[in-house]
Amino acid sequence: MIASLICALVWAAVVLRICHRWLGTRARVAVFVLVVVLALLPFPWGLSGWLLAITGEFSITTGLLAMLATVHRLRGKTVLTVSEWRAACVLLAVLALLYYPMSLGATYFDPYALGYGDYRLSTALLVVGLFAWVCRAYVSCFILIIGQCAYWFGALSSDNLWDYLIDPFLCFWVFGWLVRDLYRRIRSQQERAPKQIVESKSI
Repeated sequence: MIASLICALVWAAVVLRICHRWLGTRARVAVFVLVVVLALLPFPWGLSGWLLAITGEFSITTGLLAMLATVHRLRGKTVLTVSEWRAACVLLAVLALLYYPMSLGATYFDPYALGYGDYRLSTALLVVGLFAWVCRAYVSCFILIIGQCAYWFGALSSDNLWDYLIDPFLCFWVFGWLVRDLYRRIRSQQERAPKQIVESKSI
């Protein structure tokens, strides 16, 4: 049930991302309800069943970010600041860069095996969470806490903690977001530079 709900949130986030500019607040809410209902219908009528059959289950983190993105589109206002999104994406990107190459055989060490209740992974995530809290990256800390709580309660069919924290589709989105963020920052600096030159000359 949790996997289908996460999938429904992903569907809603994608649809609202595409059409939110042309819809008012009430229309967005109606679209959200319609998409979620269609996604949660039993297989083979529901959208979630078909997507899960192709992609497998999404992580808890994907569900949390999809929920935040959906709330943002429904309200028309940002739920998180850009710096909070950036911190969360950097955390997930670092996890992906450490996890996937080693799990696919880049080294003799297999981090996926640590996901089966190994205290070393939990301890490492605790240290990362504390570091995120000290740096005021509260969203990153929240993601780690919710992911581990969902793991201990067995919210998904997987019994590996990694499957609760990240998934391949989430990683593609994270790297895409970071590339877009870097592009916007560079473009903003380039647009700001001529203005600074003009102001310095006028002084």
